[in-house]
Amino acid sequence: MEIERFLWTDHAELRLGERGLTRFEVEEAVREGHEVRESNAGDADWRVYGVRSGGGRFAVIYDHPVEGDYGAALIVSAWLLRGAARS
Repeated sequence: MEIERFLWTDHAELRLGERGLTRFEVEEAVREGHEVRESNAGDADWRVYGVRSGGGRFAVIYDHPVEGDYGAALIVSAWLLRGAARS
């Protein structure tokens, strides 16, 4: 089943502005990377990686499913990877 909607923690929304990421970039990374996601050992179930239009890479951690809803993902956090240029 495809992820149709995204929920965001307050932490994730705060980090977007601090790290220069957009909701679109993060949500697209989850949609595109969900089939090859990695298990995350920390505060969220899964981790995926995205590439910004300027080439910089970032990571996203998220939970899926959300309370049994396989159409939803909860974005927990996102950050730029070292050496990833801000565009």
